[in-house]
Amino acid sequence: MEKSPILIVDDEPSYLELMSSLLNQEGYINILTESNPLKVMNLLERTDIDLILLDIFMPQMNGLDLLEQIYSVYPQIPVIVITAVNEVQIALKAIKLGAYEFITKPPDTDRLFLTIGRALTKRLLESERDSLRKAIIEEKPDRRIFSDIITDSPLMYKVFELVEIFAPTNEIILLSGETGTGKDLIARKIHDLSPRKEKPFVAVNLASISSSLFESELFGYRKGTFTGASDDKTGYFESANGGTIFLDEIGELPLPLQGKLLRTIQYNEIYRIGDPKPYQLNLRIISATNRNLFEAVNKKEFRADLYYRLNRGYIYLPPLNKRGDDVMILSEHFLDIGNKTYNRNILGFSEDVVDRLKKYNFPGNVRELENIILNAVAKTPNNDYINSIDLPVTEIKQESENNNKLKLLTLEESAEEHILHVMKSMGNSVQKAAPVLGVSERTLQRRLKSIRDRNDKLKQM
Repeated sequence: MEKSPILIVDDEPSYLELMSSLLNQEGYINILTESNPLKVMNLLERTDIDLILLDIFMPQMNGLDLLEQIYSVYPQIPVIVITAVNEVQIALKAIKLGAYEFITKPPDTDRLFLTIGRALTKRLLESERDSLRKAIIEEKPDRRIFSDIITDSPLMYKVFELVEIFAPTNEIILLSGETGTGKDLIARKIHDLSPRKEKPFVAVNLASISSSLFESELFGYRKGTFTGASDDKTGYFESANGGTIFLDEIGELPLPLQGKLLRTIQYNEIYRIGDPKPYQLNLRIISATNRNLFEAVNKKEFRADLYYRLNRGYIYLPPLNKRGDDVMILSEHFLDIGNKTYNRNILGFSEDVVDRLKKYNFPGNVRELENIILNAVAKTPNNDYINSIDLPVTEIKQESENNNKLKLLTLEESAEEHILHVMKSMGNSVQKAAPVLGVSERTLQRRLKSIRDRNDKLKQM
């Protein structure tokens, strides 16, 4: 039995009575009806509703206008539009405005009840997800569990929220971001916050494995399988059994092995080389890439079916140059590490160095910043400040000198960059990108339009 009522909105009393009777016979007991669409929004303010069955053509108010109002205020409530007019354009408009489904009168009861069941299941899952998010935020408002990750960036806080949501589950995770953004650190954090935290965490850098050794390294082999196989070899997957395997640089996996990885995911088993019997697995897979895997799929360089399997839970790690004040926060952190490591007492950074660090693009991200600061600490005279002359001979000098027009992105611009990156990763599909960004499809469509309008104005300037 549903927790909250199903609301039927139609101007014909006889139809309301008929639909209520059909739903009652199917086991849906808690039914509300409303013949005046003008009263619906007030009803929703004071009553929790799980599902709405909505007519379109009503004299007091057009159902599409009411649908738009409902979706703008209560996007979590699925709305099934049921109307006597079987018009494609109306159906498309209803779906665009947020309708869960469009059904013509008289409805096929099998299809109707199947659609209602799916809509209510979706509503329940989303409600549980929102409750989990709220509980996480209330339980850990100071983010103590992320105290080892130095940041004050809203974009990184979004990463933390996704980690908190995904970690307790067994969901397959894909981490995306440039080299040096901390994908390995986030993968470890997901494992440490999961029920598998006491089990192995095995990190595998696929880019560092020779193509001829891929299969034996990942899946292992039996003794005597080939010359030199004097003992059984346990592969990375078997070593991680019960825990988590982190496949870094997943985009480097050769196409023939992509099929074997897909089979491993589907059936939770591997075949060691030379062993006809499968080995059952119980592990979680987290993968990471600095490539655009969606583009690789289009170029036939990466299997589409594997991409969609790996992309069940998606987390994008923003580059350092989009994280605002994190550049200097991390610089101070690495300065402290350098002082302790080299037994130094470097006092801080000169104004010129601060300016250069803020303007630099950091193609190597956090890892590059760490190397720059530790190198400078070692070179700077003790009890002094780091000056430009102490910076390592890298592009940081030339770039900051020749590109004075560089500026830190505003929070709004950073958010736009993040939205566009996720859209590209999801094949420019609003339907797929919206859940990753944590917004409704309608909100994302409005935001994309705003970005396009802003870019058009900039082009005209």
